Amino acid sequence: MRRLRTVFVWLVATLVPGGCVSLTPAEEHAVAEVRAIADDTARVYGVSRISVLVGSNIEGVGGTYRRGLFTISTPMLRSRHRDSVVAHELAHYLLDHDRPLSGTLALDWQREQERRELDANAKAVEILVRVRGVREEQALSLIYDHLLAFNRLVVAERTVIPWGHRPPCEEIADLLGRFPAHRAWTAGLPCGPATAVTTAAVTTAVVTTAAAAAVVQRPAPSAATDGNASALLAHSYFTNRAPAAGPGVSELDPASVPLGLGTFDRGRDGQVTLLLGVRSQGRAVRVVSRWYDVSGVERCVVSRTAEPPATADRKWTWHTHTVPMWELRPYPGRWTARVWVDGTSAGAYSFSLAR
Repeated sequence: MRRLRTVFVWLVATLVPGGCVSLTPAEEHAVAEVRAIADDTARVYGVSRISVLVGSNIEGVGGTYRRGLFTISTPMLRSRHRDSVVAHELAHYLLDHDRPLSGTLALDWQREQERRELDANAKAVEILVRVRGVREEQALSLIYDHLLAFNRLVVAERTVIPWGHRPPCEEIADLLGRFPAHRAWTAGLPCGPATAVTTAAVTTAVVTTAAAAAVVQRPAPSAATDGNASALLAHSYFTNRAPAAGPGVSELDPASVPLGLGTFDRGRDGQVTLLLGVRSQGRAVRVVSRWYDVSGVERCVVSRTAEPPATADRKWTWHTHTVPMWELRPYPGRWTARVWVDGTSAGAYSFSLAR
C-alpha cells in the first residue's frame, strides 16, 4: 500500500538534517499546541489518542498520517497553514483512511485516494469547528486559503501535485461545493464552484485581480503630513504588507513604506494590515483595534504594544495590526477598524473587501 500523503504540502524553505531535531522555544510551544489539538480531537470524537512526531523535513511535505502516527515538519510548525494541515491529517485518522485501498489496478487506487483526500478536506472543516471552536465559514475559509496557496505553487511550477490528489483548483471546487450554505460568499472566489476548475483558471483570476488592485492602490501618505485628526496617530491607512525592516532601512523612506489600499481582493491578498503612525508618549503604549464587518459585527480584535521611537528626534513610529484574509474572507463589503491607544479612542478607519 502506498504511504498516505496529503495535498496539504508547502514549499519548505529550510531543510533540517535527518536525525534528532532541535527545536526553538517557539517551536516547542507550537508542538504543544498541535498535540493539544490532536488530544482534543480524540476527546471530542470519542476515539483513541494518536501520537504526534516532529519529523525530519521532506521537501514540500507539511505533514503525514499513517497508522496512528501524525508527523509534522518543523517549518510547518511556524506556518500560517499549520492548523489546516493538522485538521486535514486528523481527518484521515477519523475517516479510517489507514484501511487498504480497494481495487487491483493503479488507476483504481489513484481514484480512491483522490476521494479520500476530498473527504478529508471537508472533514477538516468540521474538526476546526468542533474542536477549535472556529465559525464554520471561517474554518472553510482557512482550508480554502491553504489549497489556494498550494495552487499558486503549482501554477508557478514551484511544486508538483502529489500522487492521489486532483489539481488543487478541482479540490477547492469540490470543497466549496460541499458547503452550499456559504455559496453567497464563495461563489466568486478563484477556483470556486462558479469558476472553471483548472489551474489555468486561477492563473487568469490572479492576473485579473492584480490588475484591478493596481487601480485602487494609492501612494502611502507622506511622513510629513498628518493622516488623520487624531492627536494620538500621525498616520493611518490599510495595506497588504508590513513596512520594510532591517539594517539601513528608514521608516521615513517612501520606498520602505507599502502602498495604501482602499479595496482588498479576497482571493489575491493574504492579509489586511492597518498601518499606524503612533505618536510618541515617551513610553510604551497599548494599541487595540476592533474590526467590524459591513453588518456591524465585531469579527476580530488585535492588541499590541507600541514602543516609543528609538531616537528622541522622532515624534512617531510605525505600528502594524494584521488580520489574515481567512478571517475576513467570508464577510465581503465595507469594514471598519476602531482604534484605541491606552484606552483612548484614536479614530475609526475603513476599507472594502471586494466580492
